[in-house]
Amino acid sequence: MPVPKEYQPLLSRWCAERVSPSARGTTQIAYTIHGDQITITERHPPAYPELNSAWSATRIAQLRYNDPEKGLWRIYLPVAGNGGWKRYDHSPAHNPEALLTEIAEDPGSVFWA
Repeated sequence: MPVPKEYQPLLSRWCAERVSPSARGTTQIAYTIHGDQITITERHPPAYPELNSAWSATRIAQLRYNDPEKGLWRIYLPVAGNGGWKRYDHSPAHNPEALLTEIAEDPGSVFWA
């Protein structure tokens, strides 16, 4: 089951609030939806724009819908090196807002470098 479209405004607002207006030229927080997964990334402009105009993207977290059961959400952390994900130790939630709060507050210093 795909991520309900009703969450897109929440995600867009949450991403925009992570970056101060003065830093938006050098940092963006973005999300992509693929099926029942929302991947959150931190983006930066190229160091040498004359060589490449693409912004880099660093994976921050992934929210998975219907995990572990229908109607629940969980947070996953990126695994360095292999491109995989591992489950973050946090209770599942009925909506992504509580999980976005956990990512923003980052009590274990695992999401933001």
